[in-house]
Amino acid sequence: MKVAKACQQCREGKRKCIRDLSNTACLPCQKRTITNCTLLKKVRGASIAPPTLAPIQVPSPGTCIGRFELSDGIAQELVESYLTKVHHRPHSLFHPPTLREDVRENRVSRVLLFAICSLGSRFSAAESIRQLETTLTVAAKRLLLQDLENICLENIQACILVANLCAAESNPASEALFFGIANSMMEIIRLPSPTPGESLVSRETKRRVWWSLFMADRWCSSGIGLPRRLRDFDRAVDLPMSEGIFDSLVAGQSVLPCPWKPGLWAHMVTLVQLFGPIQDLNQRCAEHDLDDAEIDSTVHGISLQLQSWEQMLPVDDRFSEEALHQYQEEGLGGPFVALHLGFHHYSTLLYFQFLEPRRPSTPQTQLYIDRCKHHASSYSRLLRLSRQRQNCEAVYPTVGHMAVVSSSVLLHTLLFGEESELPQARSGLNSNFEALVELRQYWANLASMIDRLVTFQNVCLLSMSTKQRTHELDRWMVRFLIEHALPLEERPYIFAQSGTAFERETMSVNAKWLTEQGRFTDFSVSNLVDEPDIL
Repeated sequence: MKVAKACQQCREGKRKCIRDLSNTACLPCQKRTITNCTLLKKVRGASIAPPTLAPIQVPSPGTCIGRFELSDGIAQELVESYLTKVHHRPHSLFHPPTLREDVRENRVSRVLLFAICSLGSRFSAAESIRQLETTLTVAAKRLLLQDLENICLENIQACILVANLCAAESNPASEALFFGIANSMMEIIRLPSPTPGESLVSRETKRRVWWSLFMADRWCSSGIGLPRRLRDFDRAVDLPMSEGIFDSLVAGQSVLPCPWKPGLWAHMVTLVQLFGPIQDLNQRCAEHDLDDAEIDSTVHGISLQLQSWEQMLPVDDRFSEEALHQYQEEGLGGPFVALHLGFHHYSTLLYFQFLEPRRPSTPQTQLYIDRCKHHASSYSRLLRLSRQRQNCEAVYPTVGHMAVVSSSVLLHTLLFGEESELPQARSGLNSNFEALVELRQYWANLASMIDRLVTFQNVCLLSMSTKQRTHELDRWMVRFLIEHALPLEERPYIFAQSGTAFERETMSVNAKWLTEQGRFTDFSVSNLVDEPDIL
């Protein structure tokens, strides 16, 4: 006899019956203090109940994770924090009105709720709430692993969130693992294929989850030096609709209230499709797999695509302070900023190799150098502006890596640029560093990103003494620019091991000389404290 998956009380009340592996009754019955949930019934004289979680020791106070609970008020607060600070930036997984309602009605599984709340807890002003981060992360991972064979949209969303949590903990192997599981689940259930009678909300949510995995594949794979799993044009999947239209939809709605139009995430998707070719170009250049003519032709082709992307944006979606203000009023200032930060980052990566003066010169060389500097400076200015505007913050971890890349170009200007360029370069470097320090409050992996920037500056100081190429696109530079989750090794042509007395003396002498020339900036937190008006 087939046993019903939902309890009788939830079937009669037409509620989603959510089982909790750490309890015997379903979550809706626990919420309503119903004591006769039919999941507790006896079958053939034996009590049937889901297995309980073993206690887990975690740094946060409280009971074991198997019995960990969040109050309704805190859960709703942290979900709202997640929607405000993270959602629609590195991923777009939910229909915000539906998620809020499901949280209020206790219809969200614990694994999904804990993962969302772990991301949201980092931005709380209350230390007691921030301390929940570790407990929530461990609980989400544990519950997800116990239910991993349940292949469904909800577990795909959970895998994506847990992968993001792993990345924040500087655990790129687990990040790639959970993204890989999410991709496999997506293929098994043929996401985002619609089902008969499916609502617009459900269909659009599936579409956004698919594109979130596409976006993650571009970033996660490159971050640890793995090949991309999803090809650039792997299959025909419709672009996401406007966020304003999407948010206005209600459950069960099957007809759009107005004509379809693309939104910010649709623009992010068409932009990130150029990220893969840029990565491939830099990899092949570092491996000397292309001659100069092939490099110039490829750069020219991608640059035309980037320009076309920018020109084809609707006027209201092109960057301006007026457009930013409009999106800020709509509650989408952060995603608007994220879109244009990505554009400047990808463009900086495309033109970066032309900063090396010993590279063979072409008629386009100076143009590409100017573009590289322009996009690196524009990234810094936009990041600074976003921190000055309420609800426009870009505070997800990859912003830190992009700020480091922007800073490496600004360092080139500071070291080798014209006198007239120095004030803007120094201001941009200081602003980027201040943003990195702020991000470090939320994400543990930002400490390693700050270390990468300091290491890059030290390599530049050492390279100047040996007249080596500070910005040459070799394998080390590809690791620095693209493989952001992997540790930096010694640069091959640096003559001494890191930390030796000779290196320290060399860097100290060069730093002193550059300081006298106004071409050195001190990447230290104390410097920010001593100069609060740096911006």
